[in-house]
Amino acid sequence: MEQSNRTPVPEATVAACAATALALGYSAPMPGLGSRYRDGGVAHEARMLSVVAAQETLADSGRRGVGETVLETTLASLAIAGIADPRAAGYLAPFARAALLGQTSSRVLASLGYDDLSPFARALEAAGEHGQLAGALGLALGAGKNTTLRDAMRFASARDPMAREYARGFEVTRELARPALLAALSRGDSARGALVQTYIEVLSEVPDLAVTERAGSREAEEVSRMAHGVLKAGGVHSRRGLEGIANFDGLLRADQRLAPSATEPPAIAAAFLVALEYGPAALSSRLRPATGYNRGR
Repeated sequence: MEQSNRTPVPEATVAACAATALALGYSAPMPGLGSRYRDGGVAHEARMLSVVAAQETLADSGRRGVGETVLETTLASLAIAGIADPRAAGYLAPFARAALLGQTSSRVLASLGYDDLSPFARALEAAGEHGQLAGALGLALGAGKNTTLRDAMRFASARDPMAREYARGFEVTRELARPALLAALSRGDSARGALVQTYIEVLSEVPDLAVTERAGSREAEEVSRMAHGVLKAGGVHSRRGLEGIANFDGLLRADQRLAPSATEPPAIAAAFLVALEYGPAALSSRLRPATGYNRGR
């Protein structure tokens, strides 16, 4: 449970925490997704350039609404990198604002209003996203000024992963991803390994809604089952588990419909929460050479 009374976190610290979480999340070899080892649909360098924009706008989110922060992050990322990740911004913005104001994320979510709708919708449009959430935001904008961003998120929560997190108080991020990351770090894993372990644990418990949308619920459940098998083999903690991760990655990359892209943001958001709680060094001090970790990928 979140503490109701908190000391505001300095902007520089929030910026450092955001940069650490995003850079490590984008670089970790999460099965089926791009990383510094292998580009997906977007060059790794472009994602890393977007971190510069994101850290600055997130550090200023105490003076902006959540929707405006997501829009400013998206536009700044497009300007500097040519690509944007409004979903990562959407996951981090409520936590950044809460930290800067010394509030709980629950209070920030409860305060989301009509004014957050338009900038959030514009962010998705600028990034080329036109799915379930974009449609729900458009409907909410036409429903009158008593409608809030949280209302739109609730409406889309059955089919959109970020909407589900907003509607449920970031349940997956706080109750599953964060504890998994802390447990992996407590075993002395590198930040890279801990984030991969977190990603696989979340995927094993929560079928990826992006896979569901592209390939159907049965395929999404099968991907979760395979992730569970990787964990049973030891995950990042054993040689057999690492072999399983490499095989899992190959299977997912063979059919891009199966890329669990909705599972990456909770892992990044969990890293942001851990950095806010324990300091960026809790993750950055665990940067180690990758020799042997990702051989053959």
